[in-house]
Amino acid sequence: MSGHRALSVGLFLVLSISSSVYGRDRPAAREAFKKARQYHEQLLQTPESDRNLQKKYSRAIFLYRTVIDHDPTYSACDDALYAMGTLYEEMANRFTNAPYRDRAIYYYNFVADQYPLTKHKKPALERAKLLQQEQVIPEPPPDPPPMARSQQTGLANVSEIRYWSNEEYTRVVVQLDREIEFQKHILSNPNRIYFDLQDTRLRSALNGKTYPVNDVFIKQVRVAQNTSTTVRLVLDFEKINKHTVFALYDPFRIVIDTSGGKRPPATSQVAERTFTTEEAVLSLETGTDTAVRVSETPIIPSSNLNGDLSLTRVLGLKVGRIVIDPGHGGGDTGTIGPSGLKEKDLVLSISKRLKILLEERLGTDVVLTRDTDKFVPLEQRTAIANQLGADLFISVHANSSKIRRVSGVETFYLNLTSNAEEREVASRENASSQRNIRELEDLLKQIALGDYNEESNDLAHIVQQSLYSEVKAHHPILRNRGVKKAPFIVLINLNMPGILTEVGFLSNPSEEKYFTGKQGQAQVAEALYKGIEKYFHSLGTVPSQSTANISGIRRD
Repeated sequence: MSGHRALSVGLFLVLSISSSVYGRDRPAAREAFKKARQYHEQLLQTPESDRNLQKKYSRAIFLYRTVIDHDPTYSACDDALYAMGTLYEEMANRFTNAPYRDRAIYYYNFVADQYPLTKHKKPALERAKLLQQEQVIPEPPPDPPPMARSQQTGLANVSEIRYWSNEEYTRVVVQLDREIEFQKHILSNPNRIYFDLQDTRLRSALNGKTYPVNDVFIKQVRVAQNTSTTVRLVLDFEKINKHTVFALYDPFRIVIDTSGGKRPPATSQVAERTFTTEEAVLSLETGTDTAVRVSETPIIPSSNLNGDLSLTRVLGLKVGRIVIDPGHGGGDTGTIGPSGLKEKDLVLSISKRLKILLEERLGTDVVLTRDTDKFVPLEQRTAIANQLGADLFISVHANSSKIRRVSGVETFYLNLTSNAEEREVASRENASSQRNIRELEDLLKQIALGDYNEESNDLAHIVQQSLYSEVKAHHPILRNRGVKKAPFIVLINLNMPGILTEVGFLSNPSEEKYFTGKQGQAQVAEALYKGIEKYFHSLGTVPSQSTANISGIRRD
């Protein structure tokens, strides 16, 4: 009897799978590497006087990155990653920009970690160690770029400035719409650090603003248009303490952390302020429990929801890297709401917001399987997560039903199912799969022997509860459809816990309206973030930075 049941489930899986060929584009990766190497060789012959030199470096890095985009399993991917590290190192030396140095270190360590047999491992680790030991000495400010160049290339825009703090440190984040060069300078009497952001402009709503931080680390933050093409950001201090400056990408952000000493107990509450060009301000919940610090005492993981301890918890394994998978993309629109909102656009927006929250609050390395409107085969999404050695995989989708009144959120983890409704959802999400029917037996084995089902089940329950409770506060008619299991192709053969979350029904006019506004999208991202953070704590993973408990949503 059980054998007949397994066969019927397997036949369902077959019917939901396309018979196209497997989706990695090896020829495109090979051609991309050839093109990148040729461009790199030409770049080496470019004179220092070429005023577009920095852009040419960025172009070379982009070309190498496309190799991995086409096929992360291609044999030259390690060569491409190592070349990206060398290019960032050369940019750091030529243009005296600390973020380039940080990116070089990142790629050197990444290629050594992810490709342990590569010939580049030893030199990559040596270069990373050397760069970490070097002290970056601030250079005198360069002359402002000529107006003609700025008009020709366009200026970057500062979209917002925000900060938050706890007992250990204060973080200031400057977000821009593109990557820029900037210089840091330290002055005394009075004590301050200022940053000149090149080829950048402020809108009138931000120009000349002063933001009072008034904590132990920073007195205030000031920003103004210093020249026609340079924005100056100033941090005022009573005493300049230890500080670090680095960049985050997608979107580009300059992050300034300052620490040293202890904040008085009376001011131990977390505070955050966000200042957009429209001067929208976050409303906050403050309290001593909203700050997460790095603990000197190891935190013992809690039991799984079934009362046992999985091998992950017995071994004390933690989360360091997360892959977020915005469903669909390109010609695969996913479901489309009555008013025309496309699932592919909605989940990409939510995923980008979630990425920022995880990076800035938890200090987690986050990668998106797609960050533009492009099609990525389901199997390649899994390969990206495995290739990067991710610790969690979160696939974000929106649901659909023939009955428009159906609504609510639900979260899935990988397993076989005989439930018709769960099969329908899996069939819809598996529609773009490029697996073949002859692979059925292997697929069934991979589902049945899933090594991370227990942790995926826990992750699904924690995220589902957070998604429901947080979003329902803003969208009262929301239903909790619970945690379910289904054979999603995108979750098969993951080397980590993974879930697929359906954040709502676009087929329901009320839910589509909620999702159409950026506020609703931000609330969903916030809910997903809080669920992931709670899962972190269940494993004993202590975030590397503080987090603010945001109850309001900024306007974009």
